[in-house]
Amino acid sequence: MSTILDFEKVSKTFNKKGKAIHALRGLSFSVAEGEVFGFVGPNGAGKSTTIKVMLDVIRDYQGEVRIHGINARRAEARKGVSYLPESPALYEQFTPLEILQTALRMYGIQRKDEKDWCMQWLDRFSVAHNAHRKIRQLSKGNVQRVALAHAMVVQPRLLVLDEPLSGLDPVGRKDVIDILQEYKNGGGAIFFTSHVLHDVERIADRFGFINNGELLTTRSPHELVAEHA
Repeated sequence: MSTILDFEKVSKTFNKKGKAIHALRGLSFSVAEGEVFGFVGPNGAGKSTTIKVMLDVIRDYQGEVRIHGINARRAEARKGVSYLPESPALYEQFTPLEILQTALRMYGIQRKDEKDWCMQWLDRFSVAHNAHRKIRQLSKGNVQRVALAHAMVVQPRLLVLDEPLSGLDPVGRKDVIDILQEYKNGGGAIFFTSHVLHDVERIADRFGFINNGELLTTRSPHELVAEHA
């Protein structure tokens, strides 16, 4: 099984009012093809900084990050990568269908069945009935569903999700978990953050617990349950 994502001794320090803030401290982990890796920790632990380093939003760090074996500072490393932030900012004047069509064009994906393909993904996330409404008219939960469909419509090899179940009702959470499981079974890799351990137990093959920028442990949910049995 090949490795999709590698962090090797990654450190990042911010300077805040003359004081050094260690956001990441020698962070090392990997995610394999077809694996779901959950990243758990309290607010301010370093989860968002990790994603920003991964996606080349933050460049001035120590260590190395590789995606598909390519240094993450190179643009080609992010081909086949989809990212969903915790609070997705979709164009409010667009419709869900237009949002997904735009994603395909931005990724340079040409399909003769473009509309049907996009509608299929909207249907998978139970928002096809809102396909022609403006984003600004939708509820927070439905916007989250559209954003998930937007991330999946390009068929990424690596899916990066920041609190993916936030804002979803129990039915929506189950639907998303089922879809992510199908994606994983098809060989896709997922890196996702959460501060809710229960969500991680339901989705992840392995998870890492981060606090104060340091990866304290990496284990499987089964190992965690066994420890507390």
